[in-house]
This record gives sequence, C-alpha cells and structure tokens, in this order.
Amino acid sequence: MAKTQTINQIRALMVTAPSALRDKLRGLPTGLLIDTLARTRPVGDLADPACAAKTALRRLARRYQTLQQEIKEADADSLPWWPGRHPVLSPCPEWGRRRPANC
Repeated sequence: MAKTQTINQIRALMVTAPSALRDKLRGLPTGLLIDTLARTRPVGDLADPACAAKTALRRLARRYQTLQQEIKEADADSLPWWPGRHPVLSPCPEWGRRRPANC
C-alpha cells in the first residue's frame, strides 16, 4: 500500500510540476519513471519551483525503490514457509500443484 501511495504522490506532483519537467516525464512507464527520477541530481535554489519539484520527485522515487526492495526481501524470507512451497509444512502434500479430493 505504501508503494502505491508513493507512486500516486509522484503522479500528483507531476501534474503540478513546471511544464518543461512534466513534458520530459509524461508517458514514461512506471519503472522507467522511477529510475529516471531517482537518478536526477537537482541543483539550484529550492525556492525555484522546478528545483523543488525535482528534489521532491527524486526523494519519492528513492522511497519507492526502497519500498520495492523491502517487499522483495520480505517475499524472499516468506516464500520458503508459504503453504504449498514446503511439503512438510503444507496441510496437503499436493497443495499448490493441484487440489486433491482428500485435502
């Protein structure tokens, strides 16, 4: 949910960003958008709307990447214990491959 909220914040901020920045980012797929924003190196005064938008977008993109990495790590930690992935812990030995009548 936090990752979804982060991309929603990025898209909302893009709507209000200066048109030059908005035009560069418009139409990029999510993955490319996040990578592009995370790599930016805003310079200048934060009082400048373009610099402020770039800085905020970069921070949100990096947050998105961090959340994505946390999700990958949590999935990797939990997969060995997921029912159907471990035959001893599974309530039914055939769980996940097919549903036998006796399970």
